[in-house]
Amino acid sequence: MRKNIFKITLSLVVLSSLLVFISHIDLKAVLKEVTNIGWNLLWIIVITGLAYVLATAGWQNCFIEKPKRTSLWQLFCIRHIGETIGLFNPTSIIGGDYIKTVLLKPTGTSEQEILNSVLISRFLTIITQFSLFGISGLWFLMSSFNQNIPKQLLAVLWILVITFFCIPLIIFIILKKSKELQVASTLSWKALRKLSIRIQMILNAVLTFHQNQPCKCYRAYFYFFLHWTVGALELFLILYFSGITIPIILSQFMDMGIIIIKSFGAFIPAQIGVEELGNKILLTSAGIYTVQIWLIIALIRRSRQVFWIAFGFLAYFGIKKGGIRS
Repeated sequence: MRKNIFKITLSLVVLSSLLVFISHIDLKAVLKEVTNIGWNLLWIIVITGLAYVLATAGWQNCFIEKPKRTSLWQLFCIRHIGETIGLFNPTSIIGGDYIKTVLLKPTGTSEQEILNSVLISRFLTIITQFSLFGISGLWFLMSSFNQNIPKQLLAVLWILVITFFCIPLIIFIILKKSKELQVASTLSWKALRKLSIRIQMILNAVLTFHQNQPCKCYRAYFYFFLHWTVGALELFLILYFSGITIPIILSQFMDMGIIIIKSFGAFIPAQIGVEELGNKILLTSAGIYTVQIWLIIALIRRSRQVFWIAFGFLAYFGIKKGGIRS
């Protein structure tokens, strides 16, 4: 009964958030920009699609045993459905990851195995994002492009980039040397106690996976890193099609920065306004001040987003109709 209530509530929240998203899109402007970019939009969709495939391959390697009779295509659809739900859900990735576990249950894979794979994949997705931001950020700070940034902000950026660069290295050193991790769950505030327990679950799942399946762990890390690297080419292509050519590694730094800014607005449906703010900040830091370019990037990305949202809903109805069986 509780699960049914949760599903109905989640469906209503997603639907209302989707309506808010649609209401904040200038469809005429989007269609105009799509017409201007023409068939080049297909390259952007292909690039993002390839990035999603790489992320799916990363998730597939997070299972100790691959779900029976579940192809990479089915995992791709399930993952994309979860990410789409997460996009239009105030709980963000929590609601999206829950949907993934629900859709994978009919495969006959144990619930704990599914949950662990989702937690591990989410963890690796985040630290590979840190890795790419750190690597591309170090390049940016040592290049001539940082001249557009005030000295005080540059100092803060140095701290952030070095921190993000070091976090994945420190984590893997800890994972290699530590036994079972324990996170204190005796905090006085209930909300923090729940958070600490969830952190403990994630870290213990990652630790066990790394100790028992080190090759799979590093292979998953590699796929997730490629996922971010390829996905960041979208920004490079949009600028290229708009007549602006920048180094690919700069576009990757900018894209990672935009995604990090977006994460602070994860509770906002589709990060309305937050993504546009991220575009403006990172483009300005690279010396691109033209308002028209900010607008073009926002509209093209919304166009791509609409395509993959539609695909996500079609995939959901396709899986519900066809089903996945063990």
